Amino acid sequence: MPLFTLNAAANACHRSKSVLLNAIKTGRLSATRNDKNQWQIDSSELARVYPYTIEQSVTGSKNQNRTPEVELLEQLLEQVKAERDYLKELVEDVRVERDGWRNQATMLLTHQPETPKAEPVKSRLFEKLFGKRNY
Repeated sequence: MPLFTLNAAANACHRSKSVLLNAIKTGRLSATRNDKNQWQIDSSELARVYPYTIEQSVTGSKNQNRTPEVELLEQLLEQVKAERDYLKELVEDVRVERDGWRNQATMLLTHQPETPKAEPVKSRLFEKLFGKRNY
């Protein structure tokens, strides 16, 4: 993997040099020093801490050199975003359906028809004692 200087790494990940230097000093970003006492940051380490898109190659050409790994990661990111959007729509559909069922249950519970009053049960004891009378 190519190594970036502090300035090149800052340009590649769109951060300031002080942010990268602070990350190196706190141990979040690993880097080494070269013979000229400049910080050397591995591109994979920079991508781990600060995801970025390579705008120029290490040689400084104007062409956007993209590695197959970067392209694969971008494709995977697009798939994940599409699945996330699908799941958001699915969750919204489930919420709408849930609210519909809740409203239907509320309507059924609050608008119950009155139960008819049951006729009082006639006691057969009175008929046994006094006989059946037709009024």
